[in-house]
Amino acid sequence: MRTGVAVTLIVVGLLFIGIAETGEAAWPDDMWVSGTVVDDNGEPFAGVNITAENTTTGLRYYATTESNGTYNISLPVGSYNISAVRTNYSANTTYQMLNVSENLTGLDFTLSELLGTVTGFVTNGTVPIADATVYLVNAEYNYSANTTIPLGQYEIIDIQPGSYVARAEKEGYLTNYSDIPIVVVRGQTTEVDFNLTAEPATIYGKVMFGTRGLSGVQVQVVSNDFSITAVTDSVGNYTITDIPVGAYTVIFSKEDFISQEFQVTLGATVPTNLDVSLEKEAGTSGGFIPGFDLPHSLMVVGLMLALITLVFALFIRLKVEKRPDLLEREEIEEEERE
Repeated sequence: MRTGVAVTLIVVGLLFIGIAETGEAAWPDDMWVSGTVVDDNGEPFAGVNITAENTTTGLRYYATTESNGTYNISLPVGSYNISAVRTNYSANTTYQMLNVSENLTGLDFTLSELLGTVTGFVTNGTVPIADATVYLVNAEYNYSANTTIPLGQYEIIDIQPGSYVARAEKEGYLTNYSDIPIVVVRGQTTEVDFNLTAEPATIYGKVMFGTRGLSGVQVQVVSNDFSITAVTDSVGNYTITDIPVGAYTVIFSKEDFISQEFQVTLGATVPTNLDVSLEKEAGTSGGFIPGFDLPHSLMVVGLMLALITLVFALFIRLKVEKRPDLLEREEIEEEERE
């Protein structure tokens, strides 16, 4: 008889455990908890698993949301943790240590799809770059975010899982692509850093002496860690390219002329124009023709004398061709004097 009673109690206990785990039956003294589950857009979310775990006994009770997103669970009086679970989604809340001593309604959940995140830093190798834009692109999706100060950090959230091509770009810098495709995994954060190189700057202009371009002038562009030199052409023009963006001292110098220096900041977007006029040093031999030094002045005078001589010779020849008797008369007079 005692054996039969014991067996009966064991069977009843097992049935009680089974009912608690499946949530398919309710005892007369049980309470009901209910609520609604929606997605990010506020639409009913069907098929979400609702779990209520008794914090004292560890027993779990389950329900699944209906097509309208609602659920109901019958629970014995007690303290419970109630959560909503769906693969690839996360709930906005859980109800912890909830005292169930009466019927409870309004235990609602909002489920958001578990997506990926990509974050990182954009620098020039040492200094953070603010306002750069990082892009993630594949055949279906296109995401982007800007870097912020002071660290040049960016973060792209809510990315659909998949493989993406990543790039970082900013005006004045060369675009940098990731070496390999970026794989985004649900619920995980991927770190991708970029190093941007500034586009090279250009400076150009003309060096004058008086009213003419001055050739052979040395033009130096100098900073603490960079230097480049060019020489003006035959009409005084110069162009220097492939200069890193930044602040520089530009020096113009030529023998017998007063050197000049200028402080400039070179950018990559627009070439910088710098025209200069040099003056002769005191004590150097200047030309007697304005705008020309002595050697060039003498050259001009020599050229003018040559032209005058040529014109005079042509004049004499034309005169003789028209009046040959003049030449004959001069010859007769010379013979008579002899």
